[in-house]
Amino acid sequence: MKWENIALEILRSEFPNKAFRAIDAFRVLNAKKRYSKGTLYRILHDLSKRGLVEKLGRGIYRVRTNRIMEVEDRITLSDTVSIELASDLLIKAKELLRHKGIEFMVTGFSLFYRHTHHLPKRLIHLIYVIKGAGEPAITSLREAGFRALLNPSRKELSLALDSFEERDIFVIREFSELSGDADGNACLERALVDLYFEATRKRIPFSPEEAGRIFLNVFRNEHVDLSRLFFFANRRGVKEELKTVAKILEPDIPVKVDRESKRLKEFLNGMREGILR
Repeated sequence: MKWENIALEILRSEFPNKAFRAIDAFRVLNAKKRYSKGTLYRILHDLSKRGLVEKLGRGIYRVRTNRIMEVEDRITLSDTVSIELASDLLIKAKELLRHKGIEFMVTGFSLFYRHTHHLPKRLIHLIYVIKGAGEPAITSLREAGFRALLNPSRKELSLALDSFEERDIFVIREFSELSGDADGNACLERALVDLYFEATRKRIPFSPEEAGRIFLNVFRNEHVDLSRLFFFANRRGVKEELKTVAKILEPDIPVKVDRESKRLKEFLNGMREGILR
């Protein structure tokens, strides 16, 4: 078993389902394995990159529970990603759509609220539904008291936000297929691509700079499968742009990038601002 995985098992045993400080982890690992502080921080960095440990704040961590460790040091990510949703309304909306038999997928910002710097008082929830299910989805949500719009323009969405104060807005968009769906939530990579596309194409009133900061935090704290990310990005026509993003976040990856496009400017400003902090 690799030394990182030995450390992970010790941390999982010592701090089950609770946060711990780096200094506490050092005391435990130093006592059991004589690891130095430098070794500890390397372990935490590597485990965070692999998505096995979650960084909650400066020097504060938690062992993640959505990864499964297998024999021979192989790590497998479950197809169902553990997601904490930001809004009780979104949970109720998912239950309603599922009860109505509507094929849907929550994606974008709603799946990344833990990685944002500024959580708004009300949220724009992005839900993609299978083509032809848009009207039934809108009707079901509205009848249940939700504020829902089908394929709105940015202007229409801005007007809705001005008209319905202190209420979450549900944006429904139709797609011919919902690739990347995992039990009603987009997988990590699909959600990142959709967040990037919606923000940089100005389809929703969400700051591209904030989207950039979210990308940075996700790459720092989650395991992002770049092959899967590029697959979904290619399908949305933004592969070259996200290759540039990934190269900045992961300089060692073997990809060639074009010069930064105008669409990337605001997004990268937010991401680089976070890097410099």
